[in-house]
Amino acid sequence: MKRYIHALCIMLLIASCLTSCLKGDDTEVTYYDDMAITTFELSVVNRYIHTKTSAGNDTTTITTLKSGLPVFNIDQYQHQIYNREPLPTGCDLEHILVSITSKNSGQIIIKSLTNDSLFYYSSADSIDFSQPREIRVYALDGSGFRSYQVNVNVKDTSTEEIQWERVANADEVPQTLFNDILLEKGEGESFKLSKDNGDTWTEETLGEGEDATLLPTSGISWISYPYTVSKNADYELMVGCCESNEEACTIWRKIVDRDAIATEAKWVNISTKDSKSYYLPKMNPVSLVWLSGNVYAIGSDGKIYKTRDGGIIWKTTDELTLPKELESYNIKAATDESGRLYLRELDNGQLWRTTITWAK
Repeated sequence: MKRYIHALCIMLLIASCLTSCLKGDDTEVTYYDDMAITTFELSVVNRYIHTKTSAGNDTTTITTLKSGLPVFNIDQYQHQIYNREPLPTGCDLEHILVSITSKNSGQIIIKSLTNDSLFYYSSADSIDFSQPREIRVYALDGSGFRSYQVNVNVKDTSTEEIQWERVANADEVPQTLFNDILLEKGEGESFKLSKDNGDTWTEETLGEGEDATLLPTSGISWISYPYTVSKNADYELMVGCCESNEEACTIWRKIVDRDAIATEAKWVNISTKDSKSYYLPKMNPVSLVWLSGNVYAIGSDGKIYKTRDGGIIWKTTDELTLPKELESYNIKAATDESGRLYLRELDNGQLWRTTITWAK
């Protein structure tokens, strides 16, 4: 039988008492304040395949998937856990066994889908991931917890064109969704970057030998997403217009290691020479969005570009389409926390959003 979270309070009280009892003893007990999920893996998933027999009768074959399951990414900044490669169709998302580990053995808790009840995680109990699920990890010293939203994605069999809808009430759209990205050049290899219309700024540094004249001066877009090569790193991409290039956007990237002892991440320019003519055309405005593990650029030429290699090569794609009713392509694009794609027409303020969401 699953136990409720109030048992955690009892556990922490006992831990406190044990600490007191051990005073004067040579044994040193440490209760860590770490609150992070470090790994999330699917252990067992059942797949149901519906077919017909030679006699024309319906039959269902159950296959248990234990290997070759998709890798899950953990975004420690946005507290998101998701799989880029979707599960095959027919998988039972309501009964999945998962393996979860936390830093310094922080207590892992599962939140109910229907109410505020909380349960201890057990690798032997199946979990319902048919909809986004909240998982928490509590620090052993009782100082708090961190919540993650887990999205288990399954392959979509629908071939319908992506549908857009007008947003009648602007209050339904987060105010910060279309924040302007601002950049102020500094001395030498330093510059300042703001992702919230200039309210806050971060000090940034160029890599050794990088040309500061290639920094964007207008139409700037920035995005951060998990770096697949390392579980503890994020890949940041910045694009925009600069006077040094008349045909292409200037592209910059840096890899941020979330390890506290890591060295400072520095920005490196991606040369158009590396793009082999598949560069991102110069557009103002241009917006970067990250949907289900893919980076797209939506700009003023009415086309949508996709990069598979972190911003080196950009090719047009029809995986996404823009609303046919747009009055112009003077637009900005963004995604909310649920992975829904939004557009704003800058000339008339009209707002659009997709009727479906993707895991971010």
